Amino acid sequence: MSTATFITATVDTVFKTDVASAQDLDPSSKVQIKAGTRLAVNSVAPDRFQHVRLELASPLLAEDGSTSLTRICAYQPHLEIEGGNPVIKLAAPYYSQTNNDWHPGFGNGYRQCNLTSCTMLADFLLNGELARQAKEEGLHEPESLYQRVLAKYGDTTDHNCQTQALRDFGIESYYTQQKLSADDLLLSLSKGIPVVLGVKYKTGGHIVLLVGHDPDRRLWLVHDPYGTRHGSSDSYDIGIGGAFDAYSYSSFDRIVWDRGAGTGDGRIVTSVRGKPTGLPTGL
Repeated sequence: MSTATFITATVDTVFKTDVASAQDLDPSSKVQIKAGTRLAVNSVAPDRFQHVRLELASPLLAEDGSTSLTRICAYQPHLEIEGGNPVIKLAAPYYSQTNNDWHPGFGNGYRQCNLTSCTMLADFLLNGELARQAKEEGLHEPESLYQRVLAKYGDTTDHNCQTQALRDFGIESYYTQQKLSADDLLLSLSKGIPVVLGVKYKTGGHIVLLVGHDPDRRLWLVHDPYGTRHGSSDSYDIGIGGAFDAYSYSSFDRIVWDRGAGTGDGRIVTSVRGKPTGLPTGL
């Protein structure tokens, strides 16, 4: 994550070591900040529930009068950030699940979100290889090629089967549940690797591909294979748009982060054709 120059508190606020309510933290874990306070920071990154994590250039003394705080969380609407991190927008291809050849019974992309998101991931990491091979074989779309491999292992909704299919394409990865943090997402994006991401939808879930982040506009950028989602609601323009959908931090709070742990579900890629990505192997 890149360096931000300064942050300024726009109202009286609290800096703290966690995104938990300030009232629930002891005096060694928080410090009161007056409106107008301007501080130099070494880095800034999004965290859960509309917070950002800051690495201060100079430590602050906590309320207990003895603990120095350098890495802290702050409520972003209370801050003005000068400078900031660069926009990340990975040029991953966008594919829609609604026109896939293989539909188990219901059509309109039913149970195709994981398959399609993994196809987008693989085609991007392999520089369009799936699209080229599908065209050479006269297949309707890259998902048809990927599905042929996936069918050897099982159902589209099974993350372990997706792991096996991606391995056949030379991509080592794993799907982790309730372990991913905003740091993990940004680290993957910064290395040029999209994240197959689980999101809440209706009574179950949905799979999308995270392809970018815009810190100034406080947005995550998502390829949603089902179309354009209306914020964090369950309403969609099905089969329309879906590429680089902008999800606000508050929408992410509602559909990605588990309210208890403040973590999410997604796929971490550890190597591509034998080349390690540098991403963690055991979240």
